[in-house]
Amino acid sequence: MTSGETSKGLRERKKAGTRRALIEAALSLFERQGFDGTTVQQIADEVQVARRTFNRYFTSKEDVVLAHEDQVMEDLITAIDGRPRGESPVTALRAVFRTLLADPHWRRHELPRMQRVQLLLADNPALMGENMRRFAVREELLAHHLAERSSAGHSFHARLLASTAFAALRIAFQEWAGSPDADPDSCARLVDEALRRLDLGLDLPPLME
Repeated sequence: MTSGETSKGLRERKKAGTRRALIEAALSLFERQGFDGTTVQQIADEVQVARRTFNRYFTSKEDVVLAHEDQVMEDLITAIDGRPRGESPVTALRAVFRTLLADPHWRRHELPRMQRVQLLLADNPALMGENMRRFAVREELLAHHLAERSSAGHSFHARLLASTAFAALRIAFQEWAGSPDADPDSCARLVDEALRRLDLGLDLPPLME
């Protein structure tokens, strides 16, 4: 490795560290004083960087919260693309989440952060609205990658599956985050059950006479 490559690697790690620090500072401030009561300048001050540094990483305080959701989406797509081509889309999704939710890094770092984000979303309708707007983009991206795993192609069925899968996952994570007994194992069970029901079909049993 050349000295130039070493320097580039150090710069990338420093940038990633600053980004993580800004996300952590923002979440902590939002939890202490509320989303509406927190400014971008306060987030930057907490990390001891200039506001222009914040702006190099994020466009707004909404963006800093939802950055984690965007990263989860990137991880999901990468993992789906790495699954065997012979798997059906839902089988691949279940396998991906089983792997992610068993990963020690995810269990120690990503899931606690995801829970914090879910609780913030539940308490802030405007923030939830922005997240739902991004969901539309994520759904199209997921539909594209799921369609590549099926002979049906990029069609109504792929879009319907992506939308339904996101709804199932969103509800599973919301239920988990709001539970007093939330832990990595309960999250894994809820997510797998949501995707299992998606695989079986979502119809409910009728009322008994």
